[in-house]
Amino acid sequence: MKIAVMSDTHDHLENVEKAVALATERGADVLLHCGDICSPFVMDRLAPFEGPVHVVFGNNDGDPLTISRIAERFSNITVHHHTGVIETEKGLVAFTHYPEHGKGLAATGSYAVVFSGHTHIRMAEEINGTPHINPGEIMGLLERPGFVIFDLESGESETVEI
Repeated sequence: MKIAVMSDTHDHLENVEKAVALATERGADVLLHCGDICSPFVMDRLAPFEGPVHVVFGNNDGDPLTISRIAERFSNITVHHHTGVIETEKGLVAFTHYPEHGKGLAATGSYAVVFSGHTHIRMAEEINGTPHINPGEIMGLLERPGFVIFDLESGESETVEI
């Protein structure tokens, strides 16, 4: 299973559209968004992904109620609020916005991999044998915009720049 992971969109619609197209093109099975979507209309840009989309909120998601309501229009989008967990054939996968929370989740040893965002900087580390990965940012403020595709089978992470 290939997991596309993005974060910190901050309403950059063009980059979201490009990222969704690239994730589909590269064979991602599921898409996780680690927060800071910002506006409800970003849901319309995530929905074309050809598989399940799972979203958590970040500190800049100003209207979580409307974001959730818009997401309900799409059968492939699930909003998990602040922490998301999905079940896979390789175990549980957790994702959140805050790296401190991600580190804590990884430290439990209960997850195959943990993803977090917030810092806008790509990062990969291992905590108690669990990969903890920040996919960077979609908006392109601090580094080149992009996301990661994590191969659950091999444990390898690929950076995809936009």
